[in-house]
Amino acid sequence: MRILIFCILLLSSCVSKEFLDIPNSITADSGSFILLEPEKARADGYLINKSNKKLLVYGLPYVNEDTVQKLGDYELFILRKDFGESRIEITDQNLVSPKLEDQKRASAEYLKVRKIIKNKTKQFDNSFEFQSPIESVITSAYGKRRFINNNERSPHMALDLRGAVGQEIFAPKTGKVVLAEKHFYGGNKVILDHGGGLFTTYSHMSEILVKPEDVIEAGTVIGLVGMTGRVTGPHLHWEVFLNENRINPELLISLEYAQD
Repeated sequence: MRILIFCILLLSSCVSKEFLDIPNSITADSGSFILLEPEKARADGYLINKSNKKLLVYGLPYVNEDTVQKLGDYELFILRKDFGESRIEITDQNLVSPKLEDQKRASAEYLKVRKIIKNKTKQFDNSFEFQSPIESVITSAYGKRRFINNNERSPHMALDLRGAVGQEIFAPKTGKVVLAEKHFYGGNKVILDHGGGLFTTYSHMSEILVKPEDVIEAGTVIGLVGMTGRVTGPHLHWEVFLNENRINPELLISLEYAQD
């Protein structure tokens, strides 16, 4: 496990030890997160305590080109990043070009998740510490351009972690189960609400071991690795939402990449 507070500042200037002088102009990568003073950001979100000061952890969107975003008194320069590409082959054509009924189902499930991650509930703690949901290696990184059967699709907005069917998946942080059901693309899927607009999701499980409304402590088993939904093999598809943006989970933990 690694505690990682990630903040890239304009012209490589550094935050002071006491985090008392955060510049108004901040530059950071697509899909990363930064620390802001809540009063200057004038935004609600996930708060941490650092050096006797409250700071807002703000998730940045994935962007296809360098983007400027205003947030309260802050001017955020979000830099496009080349995350590489991923190519997979799916033999089940209905998972590539679904029939109308399944398209409607997938769209409804997508909208359901978007509605859930708009909520900002009470936080369980004021830290931004995570443990890896499985001790494994990364097989597909966040942000890659994704090609399915040679056709470009939406970027891969998650971290894929290698796992064997039946391997235990652990909650990386205390949270409340707000979704536990089977989805068309995601297969058996769980969403944990950690409060403050921070959510983590887990897809393709072989078995879900929690139910909605359960409060899950960090380190609790929430399900088992599987290959349900649209997959080419068993793995954990892990997403992290912060203030409605899917951020790069690799910034939160310390895992190596698969070498094969």
